[in-house]
Formats: sequence, C-alpha cells, structure tokens
Amino acid sequence: MPRRSFLATVSIGAILVIILSIRTGLLTAEGTEVYKKWNDLTTDERLERVREQNLNGYQYAAPDETYYEETLSAKDKDLLRKLSKGSNDRDKRVQTIERLYQLDSEDAWNRHLEDLDDEGLPPLTKFTQRYIYDHQHPKNCSEQQFLVMRNYPNDEHFGLGAAVFSVSMNLNIALRYNRILIYDPAGGPGKHFIDPSNYETCGKTMDCFFESLSSCTVDDLTADNHYLLPAREVLPDNMMETPPGSVPQILGIALRKMYPMITPDALKYWWRGQAVSYIMRFNARTLEELLRKRRNKKLQKSLSFDGEDLVEGTSIPFPMPAGSVSMHVRHGDKGIEMKLKPFKDYLDAAEKYISQNPMGYRKIAFLSTENPDVIKEASDHLQTEREKYKVVDAGARTTSDWTWTWYWSDIPRANIGPEAQLETFGNRTDMTINWFLQLMMAIECDMMIGTRASGWSRLLDNLRCGWLGKCQQAFLDIGDEQDWVFYGI
Repeated sequence: MPRRSFLATVSIGAILVIILSIRTGLLTAEGTEVYKKWNDLTTDERLERVREQNLNGYQYAAPDETYYEETLSAKDKDLLRKLSKGSNDRDKRVQTIERLYQLDSEDAWNRHLEDLDDEGLPPLTKFTQRYIYDHQHPKNCSEQQFLVMRNYPNDEHFGLGAAVFSVSMNLNIALRYNRILIYDPAGGPGKHFIDPSNYETCGKTMDCFFESLSSCTVDDLTADNHYLLPAREVLPDNMMETPPGSVPQILGIALRKMYPMITPDALKYWWRGQAVSYIMRFNARTLEELLRKRRNKKLQKSLSFDGEDLVEGTSIPFPMPAGSVSMHVRHGDKGIEMKLKPFKDYLDAAEKYISQNPMGYRKIAFLSTENPDVIKEASDHLQTEREKYKVVDAGARTTSDWTWTWYWSDIPRANIGPEAQLETFGNRTDMTINWFLQLMMAIECDMMIGTRASGWSRLLDNLRCGWLGKCQQAFLDIGDEQDWVFYGI
C-alpha cells in the first residue's frame, strides 16, 4: 500500500508539472525558442512579453495597488501620523548630520566625535582622535620639538585629497618621534586653494578652512627645535627610513592586538582615515559658509519623475534622505593616472546593488563630478526610465523607487583638472568652498559609489566613517582595481 501511494503521488505531481508547464509556455513551440533579453526586444515585443507574463508566468507578482488613507480606522490614522514623524534612529541620523554643520570649536568637534555610536566607527577612533589632539595640544609648547610643513615645489599639481594625504604622512612622523606638526604660515601645503585676495583674512595654509593642527605656533620655534618639510637639510635616519604608508607605533601595536592578522595596507587605510578626520575638521567660518550654501535653494538642483512628467526642482532635502547614494564620477585630468569610467558603470553598479538591497538603499542620488556631461547623462537616463515606466520585466521592479531622483549643486564645472578649474572659475577660496560643499553633501548619503583611484573618493570614504560613523554602509568601487592595496600616496 505505501508503494502504491508513493507512485500515485509521483504521478499526480508529474501531471501538475505538465499542466503548469503548458500554461506557462515551457513545453510549447514558443517555449523552445531562445529567450531574448529585455534590451534586445522591440517595443511591441516588450508589450507582448508583459502581457504573457501577466497572464501566465507572473501571476504571483505583486500588484501595483492603490491605497486609500480614508479607509483607515481612527486608531490606524493616529498611528500613521506618529509613524510619519520618523523613528528614533532616523531622528538621530538627522541630528548628527545637522550638528556636523554647526560645530564651532575644537571642543565641539571633540564632543561630536565622542557622541557617535562606536559600532559605525573604525576601530579605536575615539581613542585615536583624542590621542592626536592631546599630542598636538601640549600644555607647554616651549618645551616641544617640531616639524614645520611648507607647501611643496609642485604644490599646485596636488588635488585636495593628495594635499591632505601628504599631511597625514607627516603627522605619522610627528607622532612617532614626539614632535608637534604645524604649518609654515608663509605658505603650507594646499596654499594654491586659497585666493591671494584672501591671504590677509584667511592666511596661506589650510588653517584657512580647518581647525589649527596644533595649539603651538611658529612663535614657539627656535633655531634648533624644528625641521622643515620638505627638508632643506638631512633629516635623522629614523625619519628618513620611515615608510610613507606606516602607522604611529602605539596605534599599530593596539590594532595588531585587536586584529592579529591585519594586513599592512589595511593599517595604512585605517590610519589615513584617522589622520584626515583630524586634519580636515572644518573651522567655524568654513562651516558657517557651507551651511549657508547648503540651505541656498538657488544653488541646488534636482530632477525626478512624478509618474507622469519629469520634474525639475531647486532644492535638496537637508539632510539627504536615509538610503540615498553618493555618486562621485571622477573624470577631468584623472585619465592621466587611470582609465576613466563612463557614467553608465556607476549607474549599473548602483542599480544592481539597490535591487539586491531594496530596504536598505533607494534610487536617490547626489551627483558630484567635474564633467557637466555627466549631469546631462543622468537626465537622459531618467527620460529613458520614464518611457519604460510600468513596461518592464517584473523581476526588475524590486527597488524602493520606480525611477531615480537626481540631486546636484549648480556650481561651475569643466572637464579639466583641479588647478585648471581654480584658474578658470575666479576666486580660488570660493571654488574650494564649493568643493567642500560637495564633500559634505556626499557624506550625508548612506552609500558611496566611486573609484579608489580617486583621492576625492578616498576622502569621502574616510570622512563618512570618521565624522558620521558610516563605516558599515556600502562603498562600491567601479574602478579596475577592486582593493585598497597600493592606493594613492
């Protein structure tokens, strides 16, 4: 009896499979044809594909349903109003980003970092930031030894990322050999980002934009208590022999104890993030200007689809919505160092990842690029999405948004290098502030897409981790090199 029951079950199952196969067309003559990809279909073929799927193969796909708030009970309406105010987690996210724009002192920066959740930060961040700060702010500067950084002979060829990373290497030297790192006020690294008309009020170092590296100044220097960098004299052997990608001793030892098998390049990656998070603490004057520009609706642009038409906007949500994407498309002169990647590569990487993580990320992006053609390509893509609206394979719909919403700042753009842009677009200080605005808006987002070959992309990754505790959020690299090994200087 059990054997007959088993055979009967198998037979019934086989019959059901045959019926289902006939219904879905798997055993029909049409089902034996090569199944074309969606992009290879004509418009009529696409419409027929959708019709067949709706009738046969995709009867279990979710409906595009309309929901009516007026049908809710009074209790549910009250719950809905409470939900619309947002969760505590989202409130904290907003508060943390808004606070970042309003830090007005070194103490405020220290309190901001201490308040961040540890699980979103790189390991040892709070200890390291306090360690660097305490080292650079001794109780008595007259008893210290110093390293004094001047601008490099070819300083104008350094982008912002390269300039800051060069400072991070010397900060390592200072910490290793118990010296205080300061800038030469006559002209430090990154001097070319400051307009000569602003020297009197802003100075000639990156202290123009950032909190001072140290509480000590050139007034504390004597003939025998400092070295100049780049060196005009022979430096001690220990300094000369320290590799550029090394980490301060105590920090390297601490990390090795936490992660015994950590690789050298992971240590370098970690240190660069810690160093730039300290070096680039914007001062109150810079943050005040950044907040003013951030709230300036005339400076912000958007393009979205409302279900019928493309809608142009003149504002950007503050902060960028949870789950949004920062897409930094590096073109310009970067082609000298790497193969430039087309906008489509960034777009494809984003769409694939969001389709796999529809509850974590959204098709909402802040675009930053020197290439104005990228903005045009984003607009063209949205128009294509509009034409395909609701006429797509059901499997391609699993995202939190039907189409992209694009945001960008209406700042001067030219597909050339940073120095050429500074020469082209007037006041260098103002243009640099515009770039810093792009940085701040990018790290407001929760996912980043870029290429590690770009120093700017590395800065974005470093600062979203160190300033906002977003190290657990995704960074998608569309470059040829899929690792941090050997990256940058």
